Order: sequence, then structure tokens, then C-alpha cells
Amino acid sequence: MTTGSRKTSSRGTGAAAGELPTDLPTGSPGAYNPYGADVREGVDGVPLTGAVLLALLAAEHADVCVIGALTADAAEASYELCLAAPDRNPFPVGARPVVVRGTVAYGGDLPGGLTGWLPIRCISVVEHDGSVTDTAGRVEEERLAILREAGLAAAEVYDGPQEGGGRLTDVQRRVVRAAEEETLVPLAKAGGRLAETFAGALGDEAVALRRIQEQCRDLYGRLEPERALAWALEELGELSQAMRRDESTVRVEEELGQVLVWALCLANITRTDAAHAFAKGFTAERDRQLRKHGAIRPYRREVPSC
Repeated sequence: MTTGSRKTSSRGTGAAAGELPTDLPTGSPGAYNPYGADVREGVDGVPLTGAVLLALLAAEHADVCVIGALTADAAEASYELCLAAPDRNPFPVGARPVVVRGTVAYGGDLPGGLTGWLPIRCISVVEHDGSVTDTAGRVEEERLAILREAGLAAAEVYDGPQEGGGRLTDVQRRVVRAAEEETLVPLAKAGGRLAETFAGALGDEAVALRRIQEQCRDLYGRLEPERALAWALEELGELSQAMRRDESTVRVEEELGQVLVWALCLANITRTDAAHAFAKGFTAERDRQLRKHGAIRPYRREVPSC
């Protein structure tokens, strides 16, 4: 975690309300955008641009966009996400649109050319005196206020007045706000557990799993949690039945496939990253075996005695 004092860029002090600081980039989200060159129109059919466009795209992709500064650790295995306090005007130095999915963030065009999804190990905040502290030491309500302030409101200030730039419609604004609530409230509850449950990246396997998760989102959409859980549990029950009855391999594959698909659907519904969730579970079991046995010792089926 980065600590101590850090220079900040003004986003309000000494400028008219809504005026864009001169040292912050505007226009297309570009390298900050993991979704490709999607186009969306806002009020009066005017195309959206900049952080506001990315906020809408993120909401549509089961993610959320905040304005903050990302810093990778020395091993380039995780990010620190630095935000501004809700009652403080300046953005952190290096602030940019950041897409967040569960407890991972997408960094684009960072120092050293780093681009991609990495776990968030720490969420910090710029204090009134310019120092930076970990939000894990704050109560949940304060963490949530910091995250909310970094959302759509910050994106609109970040973009500032852009000639020809579009504005979100009321419907689009509700979509973004709903995404923020669904994502930021659980993230605020995480607190200091971000570092405790951090798991290293999976590399190419994570990229492949994220693509599959996105394909499930495009095919299945995002049901309400209660109905999705009911269907997922129903598929798990059918898989259990097929295994207990020693049914054919084809039948087991059908039911196992449904369980796997619905697990990814639940990741989309909860706006979490399946790749990082898998890495957490895998890492936790590996570490448990190492602590208990001093080596990897896989579970083995008991062999009946003669």
C-alpha cells in the first residue's frame, strides 16, 4: 500500500463548478476501456464520450466505473486503488476511469505499459492534508460514501464540459446508478479483507475464463438473484441425482455443464470476477494443505477393504 503524502490534482478548487482540471485527459476512454469500440448515444441522440461512456458500458457489462488512481505492486500482481474523500475536491494524481468487477480492476496504459485485470489489494483515500490512508481503517458507511463519490458524479466532473459531448439519458443514469449500488455496497463491506483474501493472477487461464463469463452474460443475461439461485440449485440437485444413480457419462456431462454455466451466471449477477473467485478458492486449499501437511496432498478416494 502506498502511504504518506501524495500530490493531488484539483477537480474543483480554484475552478468553476464542473470545470475540468487542465492536467486530466478527456475524450475516448481508450486504453481504460476493456470492452472495445462500442458507441452509445445519450440525450438528443448525441454520442457519449469519455468517462461517462465508460460508466455506461461498465454497467451494461455487469461492472462499474470509478475515478481513481491505480498503482501496481512491485510484482505487478495487484493494484492499489486510490480515491478522493467525498468531502474533498481534488482527484488523486494519475486519476483516470477505472473499471471494477467484484474485487478486481482493469488498468490500462499504466506506467511500464501494464494493462489488464488484476485484484485490488487495497483501496486508499486522499485525506484533507494530502496524505493517503487505507480505507480498511474506516467504518463501512464511510467506505461506501468514498466509493459512491468516485462513481458517476466523479466521472461527469472528470469529463468536464466537452464540445459536442453527450449526456446520459434518465434511463441510462438509472442503469449506471443501479450498477454502482450492486457493486459498491458489497465492495465497501469487504474492508480490510481485500488484502486477506488476495489471490495471485491465473495468467492465460484467467483471460479465458473471463471470456467465458462474458459469453454467459450475453446469452443468459442477469436474472434476479432469487430465481437464479433456485435454478442453479435445481441443476446441482439433478447432477447429484445423476451421480448417485450412476447414470451415463453423457447424462452427467449435461448436468455438470449446467452447474458450471449457472456458477458463471451467478458471478455475473453478483458482479464478481469468476477468475479471481476461482483463484481464491484454489489458493486457499493449496495453502491449507501446505500448512497442514507441509506439501501438496490431494484428496484420495477410500479403497474398500477386501
